[in-house]
Amino acid sequence: MDVAVFGLLVADIVARPMEALNALPPGSLAHIDSITLTSGGNACNVAIALSKLGMRASSHGLVGDDALGRTIIERLTDAGVDPGGVIADARAQTSATIVAVQQSGERCFFHTPGVTNLIDAAFFRSQVQLFRQAAWLQIGYFGLLPNLTSDLPALLAEFRTNAPGTRIALDTVHPPADRTLLDTILPRLDLFAPSRSEATALTGESDPARMVANFRQHMREDAIIGIKLDADGCYLDDGRNGYAIPAYRVNVIDSTGAGDAWFAGLLCGLRQGKSLEASGRLANRAGADCCTAIGASAGVRNLKETMASM
Repeated sequence: MDVAVFGLLVADIVARPMEALNALPPGSLAHIDSITLTSGGNACNVAIALSKLGMRASSHGLVGDDALGRTIIERLTDAGVDPGGVIADARAQTSATIVAVQQSGERCFFHTPGVTNLIDAAFFRSQVQLFRQAAWLQIGYFGLLPNLTSDLPALLAEFRTNAPGTRIALDTVHPPADRTLLDTILPRLDLFAPSRSEATALTGESDPARMVANFRQHMREDAIIGIKLDADGCYLDDGRNGYAIPAYRVNVIDSTGAGDAWFAGLLCGLRQGKSLEASGRLANRAGADCCTAIGASAGVRNLKETMASM
């Protein structure tokens, strides 16, 4: 297995466009262009994008024992992702999000965590044997796993001992402003890649190189640190060199999942042995392509088409 992706499995209901969201009086009816049921969360988005890029990916997380959960498993299977680590749990509903997309492609989210709140240390440990079969383990999202996050330092220390051949990547969404816990996790990571807004909140810095230097104090010298810069591309640093890599310009339809597609492109490049700079260009291309269709992975193309457009 190339990458095992652990974390959130979400049913996304994407509604577009939603400019009138706050202007509607109670009881009103407004017509919009489309409502689409699709899969979301990193354990869907990253895994599906990786599969589209030709990587062998597995998905690991919880869904509810309900129609939305069965739909997620079906989407993963149809995309060529191994869903063997996806477990149905009847104690809560499948995690779900209403994604309100504006005409510009920007969006806001209305989310119910459902079974995500049941992901804990015991569930993580139940998946370790599968994780050990992968070259990379991607975990997401730090900030949205309330019953697991405090155990991550100990879990990753165990995993480092028991699976030294598997590299660990961490993605974030709304990370807590208190850095104490994160700083105990960072030394265990091979790859950490927050967004610009998250990195600013965590470091107080606005310059990507200074953000990296701040995180580097708590990470190994050879670990990769990335800052996702949205329309400005990304900044990547491997402890020796830093690379500011510009974005690809596209007609943005829906930016949902762009950060996950970016992460998939980066892992694909690294797994193929590409340089960090080349892997960053692939990540930027995959993230840009994601924005050209509705949903978190519909716009991602296969590797040949992606490379041809770079």
